[in-house]
Amino acid sequence: METDEEQVEKLKKWWQENGRSVVAGVIIGVGGLFGYRYWVDYQNQIAEQASAHFSDMVEALEAGKNDKAAGQAEILITDFSSSEYVVMARFALARTFVENGDFDKAGEQLQQIIGTADNQVLGYLARKRLAAVQLQMSLPERALSTLAIEFPEQFSAAVEELKGDIFTAQGKASEAVEAYRKALRSSPGPADSTFLQQKLDDLGVTS
Repeated sequence: METDEEQVEKLKKWWQENGRSVVAGVIIGVGGLFGYRYWVDYQNQIAEQASAHFSDMVEALEAGKNDKAAGQAEILITDFSSSEYVVMARFALARTFVENGDFDKAGEQLQQIIGTADNQVLGYLARKRLAAVQLQMSLPERALSTLAIEFPEQFSAAVEELKGDIFTAQGKASEAVEAYRKALRSSPGPADSTFLQQKLDDLGVTS
């Protein structure tokens, strides 16, 4: 059996050979723990800031303060590009641009949404709105091309009605009638079936 002195000497030797690495490991471990906690706190802080800007944007939109809403949307897009609020910020910007008659910029924002959320509900919504913007820009062929994908059933009525509007703008009455009728037969139905029927009436169709 080793004496106490021999055990002490072995401990000293082991510490000389391994002590620094043990201390370093503890420091790294503790540092990693605090680093992780700092990262979590930082992410929570960023999320809270993004949420605050989003709330300000929504309030501004509801109050009709488009310039303020656009400013908050720009902050979200620039400073919080990885947050879930960016897509909604782009929708808000597109809306303000449309209301200001700046259809090119509105289209750019909607294209950005399609690029990141295509084949998702918000991506389909962005496509429909982009086609409406392109119709406003007197680009009916481009609008039809934007709509030339398979939309989920819940978009059917709105998309077919928009196609009808595009065909009407092109002077293609028969195609417009067919699209409007598809919209009326869709389930779920159009947002305003009375207004849609009025469009058919204007084309000389009563049913």
